[in-house]
Amino acid sequence: MKDKTALVTGAASGIGRDAALTLARQGVEIYAADIDTAGGQKTVDEIAACGGTAHLVTLDVTSAEAWAEAVKTIAETSGQLHVLINSAGIMITQTIEACTLETYQRQQKINVESVWIGCKTALDLMTETAARDGTASIINLSSTLGLVGGRMFSAYCASKGAVRLMSKALAVELGPRQIRVNSVHPTLVNTSLGLGAMQDLVDGGVPLPSKEAMIDVVKMQTPLGRYAEPDDIAHAIAFLASDGSRYITGTELVVDGGITAA
Repeated sequence: MKDKTALVTGAASGIGRDAALTLARQGVEIYAADIDTAGGQKTVDEIAACGGTAHLVTLDVTSAEAWAEAVKTIAETSGQLHVLINSAGIMITQTIEACTLETYQRQQKINVESVWIGCKTALDLMTETAARDGTASIINLSSTLGLVGGRMFSAYCASKGAVRLMSKALAVELGPRQIRVNSVHPTLVNTSLGLGAMQDLVDGGVPLPSKEAMIDVVKMQTPLGRYAEPDDIAHAIAFLASDGSRYITGTELVVDGGITAA
């Protein structure tokens, strides 16, 4: 992974942060992108503290102009982009009755439209990089809720299912350029996003007394018997970013402790 360059969105926290740190430890130059500039800077500082190289990119992933500026910065500074990780996202946990059209559209704009804009904007630089070095990799964060349904998750499931099939379509389209495109499908993870969803489910009427009780149920339903941590997902992302996955494209990597197999 040494001498490679990666752009990671949602790098201020959660899975994006851990993915950036994991790749940096393997020698990848990181562009840590997030609308949360303070959180993104913390990630950059952590990478520097462990001897890695990282740059902060302030990025509103819903803005095509912001994407263009981010990719221009990478092109001018590093001249290459081997890996794009679209990790930024939100999770709306509401019944269809409670979810307004505006809220549904916001879910799709951040979780789906931003991924499409990012892939499109990074394409020329990634094509140049793949032509020189033989491969490049786009990794889009979907979810197990992009594979199966869930109560109070209609807006979120719609967004993550879209990311899954977008990734497959792009894998077919971009394969001749040696740009691989895969989706990663975590279960609920021990992040502020995942824990917030647990609380929303309890508040929304799931018959459990607390978020902690909900987490215990998830653990019991998971064959590996524990809740997912961000670095569990980050290591899967690192594999798809590496040359060890150079013949893997158009696939969905499920990282859920076996819960969807049970």
